[in-house]
Amino acid sequence: MTNLLKQRIEEANEKVLKILQEAELIWVGDKKAIDVVPNLKSNIIMHAGPPIEYERMAGAMKKAVLGAVVFEGFTDDLAEAEELVKNGTIILKPCHDFYTVGGMTGVTSPSMYVHVVRNERFGNEAYCMPHEGGSFKGLGWGTNDEETINKVRWMQEELSPVLDEAVKKTGGLNVKQIVAQAMQMGDECHSRCTAGTQIMTKMLAPYMTELDYDKAVIKRVFEFLDANNIFFLHVIMAAARAMIDPAKNIPYSTVVTTFARNGVEFGIKVSALGDKWFTAPSPKIKTVFFSPKWNDDVATPDMGDSAITETVGLGGQITVCSPAQEYFLGGNYESALRNTLEAYEISVGENSAWAIPNLDFRGGPAGVDIRKVVQKGIRPTIHTATAHVEGGFIGGGEAKVPMKCFEDAMMEFAQQCDIK
Repeated sequence: MTNLLKQRIEEANEKVLKILQEAELIWVGDKKAIDVVPNLKSNIIMHAGPPIEYERMAGAMKKAVLGAVVFEGFTDDLAEAEELVKNGTIILKPCHDFYTVGGMTGVTSPSMYVHVVRNERFGNEAYCMPHEGGSFKGLGWGTNDEETINKVRWMQEELSPVLDEAVKKTGGLNVKQIVAQAMQMGDECHSRCTAGTQIMTKMLAPYMTELDYDKAVIKRVFEFLDANNIFFLHVIMAAARAMIDPAKNIPYSTVVTTFARNGVEFGIKVSALGDKWFTAPSPKIKTVFFSPKWNDDVATPDMGDSAITETVGLGGQITVCSPAQEYFLGGNYESALRNTLEAYEISVGENSAWAIPNLDFRGGPAGVDIRKVVQKGIRPTIHTATAHVEGGFIGGGEAKVPMKCFEDAMMEFAQQCDIK
């Protein structure tokens, strides 16, 4: 590699780092996807991860897709829903094609509400469907029975309209600041969002009580938020997407701009390489199962767009912020510290806005560099949840990004730059 090329890479990565540091992330409300997501059409259903044909999808994602078809009113029969998908009446596309991210299966359809987060510094927006709660069932977990569909309908009719009006009354919630505060309170802002959800609820509560809704509706919304400690994750996911999008397509930058999984393949994108996916088989999750009746044999491989949080330096990148989460995963403070120190080794810099209290308030790692991953042999840690192969939430765990993704991306980068 010539000195000139190295200089160009370093300058490009510094530009990306500055973009990440300067992001101003404001949750401005909740809207129907079809009304705000650019280029979305009424017959498109979005899913998590890289592109994948219906026939190759993980079982949980297939079931979620069919549930969304029923939710949209194309049919009330799951068998007919599958035929609509197979004959092309319903089109399946990655969330990442539409400035959107989705948890687990990621299945999001046009009539569903999405959180809208705006990056005020750069003028772009990103979107994510609200979290469906911590129960076994949900489209995100890959179930599609009547209970699942009714929950999504309730979110559409009560939850999101209430949140939308309350968020508007606040003038918009500063997600970047809430993340910073939550990190001081034990969140790693992916698998553990307990503090973030509480901060969000506290900030919205005075405005929610003033809304012109029946008290029973407001009570149901509060009860849902109270029972769902990870609710704020999907707001963070939209914010992370809005944060990283301006850092895409920077010539010579070797910074990762996407981590995403569909339960079959793990995919990454790199700033200088645009929208090209670099994929490898989705890894098995090191899972802590909620019941002894579940094991790796019934667990879907790593799935979901929630790794957008690791893309911007949260989740598994800052494991040391959340020793409680690491303990749940079977580790301890030392393993949490090791994960975070390794994240620094493969990052281009630090984000002072997200300081880590138990590292003497050092800025969190920012910008995973494919060069450093390949050179050092350190694979980023992803915090995640586990879905049953037939649908359902069965555990939580962690996974490592496949090295092949980085090796292939590095090879492509070298060819484009004609590195000898």
